[in-house]
Amino acid sequence: MGDEYGIYYRPEVAAAKVSGLRNRVIWQFGSLLLSVVIFGALWAIWPDTFADWAPWFLGVSVATGGGTALYFLIQWFRARADARRAIPGLAIGLNREGMMIAQRWLAWSEVGSMVVKPGVMGASSSLVTTARDSFTAVVPLELTDAMPASLDSVVRVLSAGRTWVDLSRLD
Repeated sequence: MGDEYGIYYRPEVAAAKVSGLRNRVIWQFGSLLLSVVIFGALWAIWPDTFADWAPWFLGVSVATGGGTALYFLIQWFRARADARRAIPGLAIGLNREGMMIAQRWLAWSEVGSMVVKPGVMGASSSLVTTARDSFTAVVPLELTDAMPASLDSVVRVLSAGRTWVDLSRLD
């Protein structure tokens, strides 16, 4: 390893994640609609047979299908928010003097903390870097070309042990 290390965004990974979740949302809402149409049609065609059970079938279909569709919709929105950050180019630049993150240069003495927070409901695991002046930068790590443990190793080496990445929340 040299004296400089760059971590780059991978927009194609972000686009694939967003596209996949969009397809799941569409499929889930389509499945919900199809279930409601089928149970509604059965109720309309054979009202005597399905009159007692149709409301239950419809209610369960709407509750489970709607809940699942809402879950995927939230995941899609969170993945889109991460994807907006993943512009092509440098996400984090590191060298022996400090780091470039969110287009801001921080000397190692200015870095207060670096924490990896796990992703929740479709969001990427994120590196949250806080400077001593309360400036905070968030980088969605799953949309970069770096693994959290590798990032920690590089930060420890280039900062000469003055800074490290807290990975404890990933346990």
